[in-house]
Amino acid sequence: MTRRASATVATLATVAAAALVLAGCAAESTPPAQPTPEASSAVAGLPVEHVATISPVRLAEGVVPPTNRWYSSLAFSPDLLPIYPSPLAVAPREDGLTIQVPPVAVGEKSITASFSGGLSLGLGATSLEVVRTDPVSVTVAYSAGDAERARVTLAQGSPIVAIAAATDLDITLSAAPTSVGDKAWTAVVDGVTYLLRGDAQVSGSTVSVGSGKTLQVAGLPKGADPAAWASAIGDPVTDVASSYVVGDSDVTTRLAYEGTDRTVVVPFAGRTAASSCDLGTYDTPYGPLQACASSTLEWTVPRITAQTAYDFDGLDDTTRQTIAAQATADLADTPPTPADTYFGGKGLARIASLLELGKALGDTQLVSAATDRLATELKPWTDPSGCTTEATRCFVYDDVLHLVVGKQPSFGSEEGNDHHFHYGYFLFAAGVLGTERPELVDGMRPVMDALAADVAAGSAELPALRAFDPYRGHSWASGPAPFADGNNQESSSEAVSAWNGLATWAAAAGDDSLGTEAAWLLSSEADAARTLWLEPENLPAGFTHTMVSLNWSSKRDYATWFSADPSAILGIQAVPVGPVSLQYLGKDPKRVAENVADAGDTAFTGPLGDYVQAYSALASPDAATAAATAFAARATFDDGWSKALALAWAAAAERSQ
Repeated sequence: MTRRASATVATLATVAAAALVLAGCAAESTPPAQPTPEASSAVAGLPVEHVATISPVRLAEGVVPPTNRWYSSLAFSPDLLPIYPSPLAVAPREDGLTIQVPPVAVGEKSITASFSGGLSLGLGATSLEVVRTDPVSVTVAYSAGDAERARVTLAQGSPIVAIAAATDLDITLSAAPTSVGDKAWTAVVDGVTYLLRGDAQVSGSTVSVGSGKTLQVAGLPKGADPAAWASAIGDPVTDVASSYVVGDSDVTTRLAYEGTDRTVVVPFAGRTAASSCDLGTYDTPYGPLQACASSTLEWTVPRITAQTAYDFDGLDDTTRQTIAAQATADLADTPPTPADTYFGGKGLARIASLLELGKALGDTQLVSAATDRLATELKPWTDPSGCTTEATRCFVYDDVLHLVVGKQPSFGSEEGNDHHFHYGYFLFAAGVLGTERPELVDGMRPVMDALAADVAAGSAELPALRAFDPYRGHSWASGPAPFADGNNQESSSEAVSAWNGLATWAAAAGDDSLGTEAAWLLSSEADAARTLWLEPENLPAGFTHTMVSLNWSSKRDYATWFSADPSAILGIQAVPVGPVSLQYLGKDPKRVAENVADAGDTAFTGPLGDYVQAYSALASPDAATAAATAFAARATFDDGWSKALALAWAAAAERSQ
């Protein structure tokens, strides 16, 4: 999430995952959209229970509830809230909608572009419901009584709203449009020009669209040429298809805006399009975004490889022995893991990390003891029918929200909040245990495959890519997104950890297709964590911090859900620091030092200060040595970490520089 309050949801009967080996070194895949009802079950054996107090309120029959989406509030919020198909802001109403190119406002701790008004389009409707979804786009049907009047399609990266008339439709605008050419008009509201394109008739402020025809409405960037836009817009976008290529050194994501051979798309921060981008530039909280005459977006990020253990070959004997002795003590001092899915998952991951540390150090006794402990602690969670007899440490299937829910829930997980954070810990622990004891994999498979399906892979009952937004390249955390600023994600590092856990389980389970998907998710999320959270570019004057801790659909905050302390604001971006973190957290040592300095005098002593100290070790070898010294003297660590794991991190950070 809403971190403390976290997909692809598509319609039924669309394609499932497919993979193709290219040139012997890369895999091209289509992320699984909602699998067909005939697809294999991922929740077989789980008890069925509607745990949450919420249910969809605007969802057509047969459409899987779209939790953890930028548009989730459309389906769930009792009062309609603005949504943000970048670069637009859209405020839906029961009778229509208002479209805006929102202005950006900058404060010391926030950069906002929240909905504040715009071009209103009255559709003469009395209700609306979500009738089609995919990872990037959504279609909403507007009706008057039982008669459908129009369908509106919105997509991330599309500055164009498509209104398809189901009957002869009179659309009432809040500003009278002016003709700018054949089938093209403009209307100006608050200095923003909106282009109307379609087979329509205009009389005053009323636009008449015949049954079966479509009106497209675009919010133009400042100074854009309406004629160039009118020429660039073809048929309306109907949906967006996502695909990816996983290569040896990089990962490429491709979005195809379907239903048209030409349109206008807007790459997200730092991304590119397949064609020219000379149609103007939007000012957004994520920096300037260019408008491009294209129907595809495609970009590449460095590949991140799943990693569970440090490379300690050549580590000096004194350091090795110190860490090993501390790890043995930490394992003995590890309390029983909690019963909720967040802290319980972190506890399991702590034991798994100590197991992996023992392997890296060559300490067979530690490995054996940690493996036994992990098997014991994880076992109750892996019984598919556990919730038929137990109240906690088990999972159920919520057939109303289409969720796998752990009992007892935490931080709103019963509503879909933070599922990738929670279940990433479980998948990591199960993958580590399954690698060490392969004979346990089949016993863990039913529940772990259900968790994997819930957050990413999908199944007949579960949406694919529940948390991940292919356009943004990162996950969303809040299930129903009940906020006027859209959806959000706080802990970028726990999102990275989620996909590292997914990849770890996929390897132990021998699931190559899931492993390929996990590599795409892991690489994309790690790049976003670095470029959007910890090392963002284009931070505007007036914003007085060097990083962002909470990214929303419409704004960016230097804040957390749980603490105003600067140490927490930075520290939550390192939880749970570990071997995979070395591949992306310290790419810019200078920026690491700046972020730590920005956290102030209590950076290492405030909430999550142990993680800030760990992050600081990436700034220089001297900082890594200082972190090791501080960790040796420190008495308390976060519940998902330990002194031995901290000492190991400092040693690995120093060796990596």
